This record gives sequence, C-alpha cells and structure tokens, in this order.
Amino acid sequence: MNEFKPLVIGDLVVEKPVIQGGMGVGISLHRLAGSVAKAGGIGIISSAQIGFREPDFKTNFVEANLRAIRREMKLAREISPQGAIGFNIMVATKHYDMWVKEAVKSGADIIISGAGLPVTLPEHAELPTMRWRRSPGAGQSWRPSFRPPSRLW
Repeated sequence: MNEFKPLVIGDLVVEKPVIQGGMGVGISLHRLAGSVAKAGGIGIISSAQIGFREPDFKTNFVEANLRAIRREMKLAREISPQGAIGFNIMVATKHYDMWVKEAVKSGADIIISGAGLPVTLPEHAELPTMRWRRSPGAGQSWRPSFRPPSRLW
C-alpha cells in the first residue's frame, strides 16, 4: 500500500491528502464532513440550499441558510474537533458573499468555490480564520493557529 504525504496548504496540515467533495443538496453536511475530517482528510460541507430543512426556508431563505451554515459547522466540529472542515460555496449563488462570511465566522478551515471565478473570495473572508498546526515537539498533537486571510491566497 502506498504511503501518502500529508497535504499542506499554508499552515493547514492534513494527515491524509483526501478532500471530500461538497455535494449538494443535503448530501455533504455535518455527518459526512465531520467523519472525513475525523479520519484525517478534509471534510467539506455543501452550502447549496443548506437551509432546506429549516421551517422558514421558503419564506426566509437567507436567514435559514445562514443558520444552517452555523449549525452544520458546529455539528461537524463536534464529530471532529481538530479536523480540517470547510465549505463548498458556489460563486454563482445570489448571496455568495454572505455564505462566505458566515462560513468564515463559523470557523471554516477552507473554502472551495466553483461555478464561477472566486475573485472576490479574499475580500469576503476578512475575519481571521482558524488553522490547525502541529505543536512543536508534540508528535501528533494539534493546536489552533489564527492568521489573517491575506496569507491564504
């Protein structure tokens, strides 16, 4: 069996070089993303219609999706507190900027954007974001590291 090297993206070090795809609607949510992250890969939550289970989804679409972004990240973190977890957010969505800002505030380690060119992604991700890095001399121990998003791109 081949031994893979860890995936390194800036300060983010992922034990297994596997990025689980962000499949919507309702496929890539907290259980799948948290489980992949717990296994050592990068777990991705799809933001596509993420609030579809919220009771006010049809009447308050934006707030329902924002709540669901927060909830799904929180639940994924409960499964894998130190794992790499992020979001797949399509640029073509009407509220791309809002979804990105909420994902960053919720503690996303990574954001994957397709369905368009994510040229505005850095300006929407203005908050410091959490990254996990190995603690010096601590073997497999991990610790949070905060850095400004400008170092991500």
